[in-house]
Amino acid sequence: MRHSKLNIPTQIPNILLVAGNGRNVGKTYFVCKLIEHLVQTTPVTGVKVSSHFHPYNETDVLIKNKHFVILEEKQLTNKDSSLMLQAGAGKVYFVMAEQEHLEEAFGQLYPLLPQHPVVCESGGLHQIINPGLFFFVTPPLQKIIKPRHLDYKPIMVYNTGHSLNFKIEEISFVNNQFRISNQTIQPTPAD
Repeated sequence: MRHSKLNIPTQIPNILLVAGNGRNVGKTYFVCKLIEHLVQTTPVTGVKVSSHFHPYNETDVLIKNKHFVILEEKQLTNKDSSLMLQAGAGKVYFVMAEQEHLEEAFGQLYPLLPQHPVVCESGGLHQIINPGLFFFVTPPLQKIIKPRHLDYKPIMVYNTGHSLNFKIEEISFVNNQFRISNQTIQPTPAD
């Protein structure tokens, strides 16, 4: 896909995108560690995209139609979007949209996003944009459930449940884009 009928640039170098190999593989853990690291030097905005609709507080709604809802996370809970806020993100947006309406939803969200770093957890946004960095989180040796993600050449992050094979400190944000200071990815540590 990667071309938009909406007014969305396909290359968005200030977005760091994280997808994963299903549920409970450590995507939000990785995203929160990234936010904690980046906020030491720059403001960070978080975005959580879900294809599932969850209960929400009407006062948090920014944009809503019959196909999607965009919220600004303000609650302190155990929800993924709230954990991003608690990790230090200045603002966090929570987008609920089925994949066929994600482009439309992102087209509405995009004008709200800043030029500083945006850390986004989404299983489908990589089909619409080229982010500055794209990570894919999975437990080591787990069969890839949705191999189409790998077509977009993500950086593989293996989460053992105790550690990651990627040094988050190597990520920086310079001249409105993400950089990795050492492209060598560390081998997966043994449990």
